[in-house]
Amino acid sequence: AQLQRLLADPLSACLVAEEFRGRVREAARSPQDHEVLLELIRVLSTEEAAFIPAELCGNGRYAASNIYGHSVVCRLLAFSPEHAKTVELVDEVLATGVEALCCHKFGFSLAMSVLSNGLPHQRGQIVAALSTHVQRFARHRFASQVLEHALVAHYEMEECQRLLSELTRHSGGVAKLACHCFGTHIVRALLGVPATAKQVRASIMQAEPRLRKDRYGTQLLEDLAEDAPGPIVLNASLFGA
Repeated sequence: AQLQRLLADPLSACLVAEEFRGRVREAARSPQDHEVLLELIRVLSTEEAAFIPAELCGNGRYAASNIYGHSVVCRLLAFSPEHAKTVELVDEVLATGVEALCCHKFGFSLAMSVLSNGLPHQRGQIVAALSTHVQRFARHRFASQVLEHALVAHYEMEECQRLLSELTRHSGGVAKLACHCFGTHIVRALLGVPATAKQVRASIMQAEPRLRKDRYGTQLLEDLAEDAPGPIVLNASLFGA
C-alpha cells in the first residue's frame, strides 16, 4: 500500500523509474525490487515503462524461470503485450523452449499469461508445444495447468482442435486421465467444451466401474451426478441407492 501511494504521483513514479534504469535484470530477481517494477509497469505509460522489457531482453530465459522475474514478464504481457520490446522479450523466452517453459514451476505461469495476453503467433506456439505430448502434459503438475487453461479459455482456436482430438481419440485415455490427480482437471475442462462434452461423458460412463474404484474418478462421477442434467444418467447402485 505504501509503494502504491508513493508511485501514484506521476512525478514520483518517473523519478523512481530513473533509479531503476540500468539495473532491471538485478531488480527483477529481488524479492523487494521486483515489486517496484510491477508497480511501475502498472502506473507508467507503455513508453515510459519500455526500458523494463528492453533491459530484460537477452536475459529472458532466466527471468522467466525466476521466482520473481517471471511475474515481471507476466505483468508486461498484461499491460503492454503489443509493445515491440515486450514482443521481443516474449519471443525470446519462447525460442528457448516452450515445452520446458510449460513444465517449469514458475515458467508455467508465464505460459498461461502468454495464452491470455500474448500475440496470436505466441499463443499458437504454446498450443503447438502442448500438442506434441498432450497425454504426458495432461499428467504433469505444471503443464497440465497450462493445458487446462488452453482448453477452457481458447478451445475455439484452430490450433486447439488438435489438442481436443488427441485427448478424446480413445475412450480409455479419458478414463485414465479421470483417475489421475492432475489429469482429472483436464477431463473436467473437456466436459466444458461444447465440441467434446458429449463424447467425454460417454467415455466416463463406459468406464464408470473403473472410475468408482479410484478417488479422483469417484469424485468426478459424484460431481457429474449432482451438476450435469445431460442425457447420461449415472448408475445409482454405485452410490449405495
